[in-house]
Amino acid sequence: MAKNWMTRTKKKFLRLHPAWRVYVILLGLLVLYNEVLIYVLQKFKWSNIYCKEADCVRILLVADPQILGKTFDTHFYAGLANYDSDRYLAWYYEQAVEHVQPDVIIFLGDLMDEGTDSTEMHFEEYYTRFGAIFPTHPTARSIYIPGDNDIGGEGRQPLNPIAKRRFRQYFSERPAWVINDNLTIYNINRITLEMTLNDPRMVDSTGSDVSDRYLRIFVSHMPVLDVPSSFTYTAIHNLKPNVIFSAHLHVSQFARIHRSRLKTVQYKPLSQDKRTAYKVHSFDLSYHQDTQELLEIIVPTCSYRMSVPDIGYGYAAIDGTTLKYTVLWTTRRFYQLISYVVMFAVPFWLGVLYLLVKFVREHCTCRPRYERLPK
Repeated sequence: MAKNWMTRTKKKFLRLHPAWRVYVILLGLLVLYNEVLIYVLQKFKWSNIYCKEADCVRILLVADPQILGKTFDTHFYAGLANYDSDRYLAWYYEQAVEHVQPDVIIFLGDLMDEGTDSTEMHFEEYYTRFGAIFPTHPTARSIYIPGDNDIGGEGRQPLNPIAKRRFRQYFSERPAWVINDNLTIYNINRITLEMTLNDPRMVDSTGSDVSDRYLRIFVSHMPVLDVPSSFTYTAIHNLKPNVIFSAHLHVSQFARIHRSRLKTVQYKPLSQDKRTAYKVHSFDLSYHQDTQELLEIIVPTCSYRMSVPDIGYGYAAIDGTTLKYTVLWTTRRFYQLISYVVMFAVPFWLGVLYLLVKFVREHCTCRPRYERLPK
């Protein structure tokens, strides 16, 4: 049956005008490149991180996926847009997990676009979709923290207590996670202003400070050092972070600053130029602790729907007291979609031009003028 179908398709193809045959071949090559080859080629650009210590912890950082909802976008193509966005996120997430082989996967908030305002029925649907796009890893620990699109709390949008409670119920949000004897991750929530007040592991039985025996990571949806408040100072003073991972801004940036000069903090691009795009950056966390210098890394969004050109996943490794970090950049899907629009527009406008020329020829009232020859 398949053979007969192939034979019929071949005959139909050969009956086409030569120009249409060329067009169909080019369209097929474009689809092959946009939907298969470009993803495979992009993976070859990703950097590997090699660890020296046996207890090295590999972390995959997922920021602002914001899976699309069905309430706000009522365009006729909304269903297709949701499908394409979900497929893009799922494919690259699977490849990123395979590349990193993570011990910990951290989702840095804004998991859904309509998490704050969705009904229970819609939230159930979005939660199921989210699980299909980002399936739970069999061995890695998954950590989820909320963003303003999940629970509200940014700008004029008030914090939604129902959405906050619902997020904690579905995603098992916690104030802290002890990964191993050398690493603890703290949930520093700048939206709800909630955090762990202290960690008993930081002092011994005599009350002496032993915080240098293990590393501490802050995770927050909103940048912690940006516009510091009393909440920021309290978190830093009580828990003494070695590094902070945050999101929200959708771009890859970092900041290093002494604790006494937080009000002058400035974020700089990280891995955003061609020369350093796939570089593995190394940070000596023991040096930062000794000098009381704070380090914050903002992870770029992994969704092409966030109106920024550069999108990807954060890849970090805690190797002893060294942090190694790189970005797994993904392809610019909007460019691929634009290429389809251009490809389909070509025959359309050629058809319009053909009909216009045909119309002019059939309805033109002009007649050629003939002059009489002299007798």
